[in-house]
Amino acid sequence: MFTYNLRHSYLLLILLSITHISYAEVYKWVDKDKMTHYSEQAPRGHDYEVINDPPPPAIDPAVAQKEADLFIEKVEGTYDAKENERQQAKKVKERQEQKKKYCETIKNNLIQYQNNPGRRMMDENGNIIAPNEDQRQQKIADLKKEIAENCK
Repeated sequence: MFTYNLRHSYLLLILLSITHISYAEVYKWVDKDKMTHYSEQAPRGHDYEVINDPPPPAIDPAVAQKEADLFIEKVEGTYDAKENERQQAKKVKERQEQKKKYCETIKNNLIQYQNNPGRRMMDENGNIIAPNEDQRQQKIADLKKEIAENCK
């Protein structure tokens, strides 16, 4: 039992010393030829700068703020409610985009029917027919009504 604990104590001591070595200070200095050098030992006869930690990686401030806000929401317990709000807002935005695309299509169809009297159309059975003038005018009126109701 004693050797078992002794073995673990030595292992712990070795691991701690390795960890300490891995966090050694780094020295930066410039020689007389204006060359920059980095070393784990302080240079003799030169001015040097101690570099303790590398700078953190660059991050976009907007991304960092978003991550911080999400973390705060999780800590405060409001994450689920706000995530639900974000999902609802996303759905609303998607619906608005679909409606905008739909309105653009209807408006383009109206222009085609107004400017192209020979335009073909599909009947109830799925057959393509050349509409007479009354049918064309009815289609134009239907499209105008659709635009007035859905595209404001």
